[in-house]
Amino acid sequence: MQLFILDYAPRRAAGMLCDVHLRKMCLETAQILSGVLFLQGRDPSPGMPKVYNPAHPVIKALDSPQKINWVILYNKSLHREYFRRFGRKHAYHFLCPQYRKRLWRDNVKLHKKTLSFARNFKDAEITEPDIVRAYRLYYRYKKTLLRFWRYTKTAEPEWLKF
Repeated sequence: MQLFILDYAPRRAAGMLCDVHLRKMCLETAQILSGVLFLQGRDPSPGMPKVYNPAHPVIKALDSPQKINWVILYNKSLHREYFRRFGRKHAYHFLCPQYRKRLWRDNVKLHKKTLSFARNFKDAEITEPDIVRAYRLYYRYKKTLLRFWRYTKTAEPEWLKF
């Protein structure tokens, strides 16, 4: 499980994903946010995915309201981008308002410093300290592994071109 933090702004980060990752991330962010609910001792709402692994480093890294709010915004942005590219809603689109209602904290400002998420890249070691640059390096690496790397109705980000 990854978040692919390709930009500090959740909406731009969602727009930088290739089609394969965009589809997957709609589910994975729902699993991650369900994991946060679980760690807070709260039951998931009907239709929310089961917790994949509450001890996963990405879920455990969501240890502040700033990080949780960022993922909620990212989740919503992923679903908007999915609809923009494919002209239909993802199966988990209905969960966006539920996660916001259950997890969102008002009066929390997002700062670059607070985005120190887990960087447990399972098949690549990246030591870059900046979270966005680290994820972009990892994403370039993933591009070499994926067979179907497409961007429907959008251009591949400039930083990703070889």
